[in-house]
Amino acid sequence: MKPILIFLLLALVAYSAALIQPSKVGEKVTLELSTKKVKAFTRKLANGKSQTWSLSGKNKEVWVDQETGKAHPSTNFVYKAPGTLVIKKVKKGDAGVYDFIPNNAGPTTTLPPRVHVDPIITGINLVVFDK
Repeated sequence: MKPILIFLLLALVAYSAALIQPSKVGEKVTLELSTKKVKAFTRKLANGKSQTWSLSGKNKEVWVDQETGKAHPSTNFVYKAPGTLVIKKVKKGDAGVYDFIPNNAGPTTTLPPRVHVDPIITGINLVVFDK
C-alpha cells in the first residue's frame, strides 16, 4: 500500500509542476498552450481580472477585459503558431492563469445516461518573481 501512495504522490507532484511556470521579472516567457490552431488566448490575472487576446477581429492582439470590454494594448505579447503565446519581458502584473480558446471546438456529443467524463485541467499558471 505504501508504494502505491508514494507513486500517486509523485505523479501528483509531477503533474502539478507541469502546470506552473515560474519566471523572473524581465525574462522572456514562452507559454506553449496548444498544439493545435487557436482562436484566442485567455488569462485570469492574480488581481482577479479576466482578459481575452483574440487573433482576429476588431481587438486583434489586444488584451480585452471580459467584464468591462476595455482594451489594454500591449506590444509585449507575440503569437507563435499554432498555439504559443510569447511574453517578451514579463512583469509582475502578467502573473495569472493563461489558457486558450480552440479555433474549432468540434461537434458536441450527448452522453448516454449515467456516463460521466472527467474534466481536463488546462492552462498554465504563470508565477512571476522579483529578480
